[in-house]
Amino acid sequence: MKLTRSRHYETLTYLGLWLLVIALMAVGFMRQRSMESLAPLPDLRMLCRIALTLLPLAALFCLHNWVLIPRLLFRNRISAYFLCTLLALAAVWGYQYAHFIHEVAARPAPRFMPPAPHHPIPLPLFLDFVFTLLIIGTNLIIALLFQRIDDRLERERLMKAGAESRLSYLKAQINPHFYMNMLNNIHGMIEIDPAKAQEMVIDMSRLMRYMLYESGQTRIPLASEIDFLQNYLRLMRQRYPEDKVAITSRFPDAHQTAGVLVPPLIFLVFIENAFKHGISYREESFVSVSINISENTVEFHCLNSNHPAPANHTPGIGLSNVRQRLDLIYGENHTLETEITPEAYNVNLTIPVYETPHHNN
Repeated sequence: MKLTRSRHYETLTYLGLWLLVIALMAVGFMRQRSMESLAPLPDLRMLCRIALTLLPLAALFCLHNWVLIPRLLFRNRISAYFLCTLLALAAVWGYQYAHFIHEVAARPAPRFMPPAPHHPIPLPLFLDFVFTLLIIGTNLIIALLFQRIDDRLERERLMKAGAESRLSYLKAQINPHFYMNMLNNIHGMIEIDPAKAQEMVIDMSRLMRYMLYESGQTRIPLASEIDFLQNYLRLMRQRYPEDKVAITSRFPDAHQTAGVLVPPLIFLVFIENAFKHGISYREESFVSVSINISENTVEFHCLNSNHPAPANHTPGIGLSNVRQRLDLIYGENHTLETEITPEAYNVNLTIPVYETPHHNN
């Protein structure tokens, strides 16, 4: 089974703690041998004593860490976990008690032993019992800590997958919305100027090619997005008479946009709405679009004339979708402001600058 990042850290944590336990136990045995006037350096006998002492503790740790915790505790079988843990502790304590009695019986009786106070459990045996509990408690704390980390990583992964799926759904809705508006524009032009309608079909094919091959990426160069918007505005200029509708635009040059990335089609909805709701055939109208690049942000502005909406007007899905896209992509790192007056409708969008990485030659 492939280990996750937290599992690697958990394994390294256990390894470090066990190395510390072995080192402390070896120091304790060396100190005891020194007090008994024996050579304190490790020998085969000392290594055997350390192994016999650690063997039940290692077996208890393996049982608790790889069986009881994942198969009982993490599956909410709490009663079975506590019962099995108590049985395992009882078995280890029984082994420690028998091992202690065997060691006491094997030691030569001293010639003189001062009277000692009576204790129900000898101090060395009591320390072994406490050390066993510490191993179980430490293992439980570390396992719960890393399990919480794993749960948090899994929640973040699911949230990211859900956000990406939702973002893909929102972006997929933009294309039909765009095509519907463009086909309506061409349909209206066929009756007025068939030749211009044919040119609009050609321009629309260029826009469709961009949307099919470029907009599927997470981020695209701002220069490509600006080319798309310029083509769209040129298409709109073919539909509306210049003496009735003023269409102006101001975009940064290629030098300013070099290396700057933006989400595809992030500005289109605002411009579509400007033409859909800001143009009147009875009154003079205008649409003004601009993009500015500052040190850390891309600023988009769209201003259009404001005309009373018809009684049967229903809001579209485009603006709602782009708001959700902005929230999913940038969170609180963007600002979207709309200002409505009796004469105009103004949109100001500010998003962070994302740049392509530069490689040194």
